[in-house]
Order: sequence, then structure tokens, then C-alpha cells
Amino acid sequence: MKNVWQTISFALLIMLYLIGLLGKNIEQRTKNLGKLSFLASKFHAPGSKFQVLNAYYKKLIKFLEGPRQNTISRIELIDLSLRNMKAKKTRTIVTIGGMMIGIGVIVFLVSIGYGLQQLVITRVARLEEMKQADVTPQAGGKVKITDKTLSDFKDIPAVETALPLIAVVGRVNYQNSASDMAAYGVTTDYLKQSAIKPVQGKIFDSNELVSSIQYQVSNMGKVVGVSVQKGNFGEKIQEVEFAITPGKWIRVRESPSTTGKIIGYTKRVEGNSSGEEIWGGSYESDNDAGKAGETEEGKPLGKWIKAKVFLWKEEKCDSQTQGDCEGGKYMVMRDEDDKQVQKEGYFAEINLSLAGVNVKQPQTLGVTSEATGSAKTTTELGVNWIEIASEAGIIAPPETKTVELAGDAKRQAVVNRAMLKVLGINESEAVGKKFNVSFVVVGDLLADEKEKVESASTEYTIVGVTPDEKTPLFYVPFIDLRSLGITNYSQVKLVVKDQAELAKTRHQVEAMGYVTRSVADTVEQINSLFSTLRTVLMLLGMVALSVAALGMFNTLTVSLLERTREVGLMKAMGMKSSEVQELFLTESMIMGFFGGVLGIILGITLGKIAGLVLSFFAIFKGIGFVDISYVPISFILVIIFLSLLVGIATGIYPAKRATKISALDALRYE
Repeated sequence: MKNVWQTISFALLIMLYLIGLLGKNIEQRTKNLGKLSFLASKFHAPGSKFQVLNAYYKKLIKFLEGPRQNTISRIELIDLSLRNMKAKKTRTIVTIGGMMIGIGVIVFLVSIGYGLQQLVITRVARLEEMKQADVTPQAGGKVKITDKTLSDFKDIPAVETALPLIAVVGRVNYQNSASDMAAYGVTTDYLKQSAIKPVQGKIFDSNELVSSIQYQVSNMGKVVGVSVQKGNFGEKIQEVEFAITPGKWIRVRESPSTTGKIIGYTKRVEGNSSGEEIWGGSYESDNDAGKAGETEEGKPLGKWIKAKVFLWKEEKCDSQTQGDCEGGKYMVMRDEDDKQVQKEGYFAEINLSLAGVNVKQPQTLGVTSEATGSAKTTTELGVNWIEIASEAGIIAPPETKTVELAGDAKRQAVVNRAMLKVLGINESEAVGKKFNVSFVVVGDLLADEKEKVESASTEYTIVGVTPDEKTPLFYVPFIDLRSLGITNYSQVKLVVKDQAELAKTRHQVEAMGYVTRSVADTVEQINSLFSTLRTVLMLLGMVALSVAALGMFNTLTVSLLERTREVGLMKAMGMKSSEVQELFLTESMIMGFFGGVLGIILGITLGKIAGLVLSFFAIFKGIGFVDISYVPISFILVIIFLSLLVGIATGIYPAKRATKISALDALRYE
């Protein structure tokens, strides 16, 4: 362990001493400039930073020198080595040149690897994107992204903001030409975080998240009610079909209020039941129905169902002995004729789902009388018809509802170049152009997945053009699409406060049942790929370094034979064998150090030249300047250490061989 520390301290001493020699050379040159020289005054002024650094430098040199008794100091060995190398300039230049080329090849190849990695990453991701993750629901999953979900995301400590996105189909009509393309409802902040910058015009200014839907998220954190529907107590809203959740019992009251008398309980029957949706007293519920509206005076109203249903009474009973008992808790209510009571009552929209609205009565088929030509129904003909499902089991598709955009809709769009090509609009003339569009909303975005909503055709104005030329699409303000009754979102962009918190935040979100994607995943794959590439390039460079090391070893070994008489003379003058060994090791480490430093300069220079050559062609292609060379400081330090290590390894054998030379034999050598 002691020998290892001595070797490391000696290597550090050599580096510091050589740096010190360079500093002394600069200092001497400043003295020659004269006392009035500004640079000289900086070096020699009492208490200057250079003087303070010089004091620390001397202390560090003294520490690395260490206690050396009855032997030559390491500083003197370094000076002697430099003089020997100066005396044999050609040999020294060739040896250092070989090391320089070997190290230069390694630095050049690895710098290309680092440079290409950095170039690809900068093209793929921005620094801001490394703090972002896109959250989507799982395919086929029941977990949706709702207003409450956004609030939950916002409550995560590491999350700075959560920006929702709505994806729908836009049916664009321009100059009697119709096209279907993707339309995205986003906020201005979403576009900025996504680095969507128009090449023409600007992005729209709209960060509003609320419209004419009752409960929506305001400022990404607090659920508020806006534009609540107006109504009167007991007023009919619409006819509906409903289905009670299996296994659930519903309280049936005399009036649409939580204070109304309970006339019984009811449960699910086969198929859907018909009734009327009316305004009644407010109540607590997991959905919006409990406080869906208010009177003109501001009193809250809830949605109730008015329907004729079968009734049970709440009573403890035995299901095994009593036939009318269900679940040991409910008994069938029977009238005087021993039939189950069926009454009209009111119940809140809890534990049930609305299967449809605006229910239409089924129409009977009719035939035409051959004699009179008049149409008669099947009932008139004495025929009773029963409706059955088709043989193919095909269910009629849901009727599309047409909805008008809210009055506060911005009606502005940011389009891409691909969309302009489809519409045949010149990019330079696009800003200010108008087109008609209707938005089609289906599936998971609505509260009822069976519904289908299409907005009425609306005129939109192009305010900006993005450079994307792949898929035709356009962006509209989030508030425009939200006004169509959308309750679930397609995606959310999470922005964390610190990049280091992204992975932890993604795990939290995924634990909630969502899927996350981030540019960080792509960057990680790129880093892994280029890490392997750099290893291969370094191995190739090691071949050149090995050749240089062998050349250095050969030079030092041959020089030992040339200096046999010199070694004998030094020993005859009293130099110890260990000191002779250190002298040769010092020379090899100095040459390795200079070879490493010059190799780093050579490798970086070659990398920059290669970048300039590629940039010359890239500029003509419109890509701009391309820098494919990059060398991190940590890699430079590793290379310097490697060059010193090579110097030590190649100098050990000649140094040990020099200790075995007899002074008498050496003096008689020539």
C-alpha cells in the first residue's frame, strides 16, 4: 500500500512540477515586459491571487515530496530527467510523438462518440422535456383521466403543473373539400411546454380550462362549478331510460327530496326501465347529479328519476322460510289482490346509470290495403307483433348528438404544414385564412361510452403554422372542445420541478393505474447505445495506444544500452540503485504525461476539424452547424491518468534493469 501511494504521489508531483515550470516561464516573461506592464503587476503584486496560489502550490509540492533522508530529492530527479531528455531531443520527440498519436486516436474516436450522443439527444429532447411525462389511461382499462385525476396529480409534491389534452376527430371543410384529421384541444401552456413554435403567425392565447360544464378543474388544482344549469323544483328535464346497478337497492320517495317520505325500495329488473328526469332537492353523490343545477334564487337542485317501479319494504326476514324475502332484509310489498305493489315514485340518480335520453315509443309496423290504399297498423289487422333481435345480433349504432360550441369558444387554430398541403393553402398566406370544422367526440371522452357527439360546423381562423410535415393535424383552445360535454381527457402532460424527481413521480402515477411515457426513456436508450459505441471506439483506439506503448518501451530499453556508461558514472559518484531506478521511471512518466496532454490536444483538434467539414455540407442542406465532437472533463482526467500509467508500465523494466548494472562494468563498457 505504501509503494502504491509513493507511485501516485510521485506522479502527482511530476504533473504539478511541470505545470509549475510552465507558470514560472509565464512569470519570467511578464518580468521582461517591464514594471509598468499590467500583466506583470497582476503576477507580482503583493497579496494577488497568483501570489496566494503560488503559496499553496509550494505547500502542496512539499507535501508530495515527503520526507526523504540520505537520498536525492524528487524535484532534483525531475530536473535531471528533463535535462537528459533535452540532451536527446530526437529520441524524446519520437517517443512523445508516438504516445501523442496513440492518445490522440483514443481521444478523437471517443470524442466523436460523445459528440454524436450529445447531438442526437439535443435533437430528440430539450432540457425542459427531461422534466416531463405524458400520462394516458391503460388501453381497455376502467381508470379514466378526469378533473379529480388532475387534482390528484397536482397534489403530488414533485409536480409543478399538469396540462390536459383532448384528442378528437376534426371534419374540416375548406372550399367544398372535406377531410378528416386529428384535432387536439390544448392550452397555451401545453404548446409552450411542448416547444411547439410556429414558423408563421403565433400560438393562440388561452389557458382557460372551464366552460359550460358544471364541475371542472380551475388552475389545475381546485374543482369549481361554473355555468350551473337553471331549473325549478319538480320541473321535467327529459325522458330517460335507466338501469339500476345489480345488487343495489334504491330508496323510492313520495317527492324528489331527501326529506320526502320513503314509500319503499326497488332494485334492478331485466332490461332498461323508462322514466322522467326531473329537478329536485340536492343531495351528496359521487357524480355531478346531486348538485347539477340551481334555481333562479341560487338554491341548489339535484337530478331525480320519476318512474313507476315495483316496491319492497325494509324488514328482517328469512329467505329460506319466507318466499317474499330477499337478502334477509327486504320483503315484497303486496296489495289486496296479492300482487306486488307497483307505484310511481322518485329516487336520486345514485347506483344507477342512464342508458339513453329522449326515449321514443316503439312504432308498429303497417301494411297497405290493396282495396283502399290506406295504411293499417298490425293491431288493426288483429296481429300481435313481438320485437326480436336480428339473427346477426347487431345492435343499432348510437344516435349522434349535434352540439353547438359554447359562446366563450375562441375559434382559433394552430395548424401544421401537412394540413396546409391537404387543404391546398400557401404557407405564407395561411395566417388569417378561415375553414369550417365539426368535432366528432366518441367513446372514452364522454361520461356514457355509448354516446356519440358531433359539434355543429364552426368557422375557425388560422393564427399560426407549425413546421411539422408528417401527419395533418391542428390545435384548438382547450376550452373549445371542453364545451362539448367532454368529461374525460385523452392525455395529461406532467411537468415536475426537478428532473431527478421524474422517475419517482412516474412510479406514483403508474401505481394509480395509468401509463406514462417520457423523452427520458428515449434518452436512456440513446445513452446505452452510445455507451456501447464508445467502448468499441475506445478499444480501437487502444490498439494505437498499444503500438505507441511498445515503441516507448523499445526506446527506453535501447536508450538504457546507450546510457550504460552514464549509469555507471552516476553510481560511481554515489547515486544509489533505487535513485537510478527512480530517474528512469521519472523520464518515462514525463514522456507519458507530455504524450497524454499533446494527444488530448490533437484528438480534440481533429474532432473539431471533422465537425467543421460536416458542417460545411450540413449548412448547404439547411441543417446548420453540426458539432460532432465533445470531450467531458472527466474523460480528460482519465486520459492523463492513463498516459501516466502507460509511462510507468513501460519504464519499469528499463528502470529495474538499470539497477543491476555494475558501476565497474559500466565504466569499462566502452
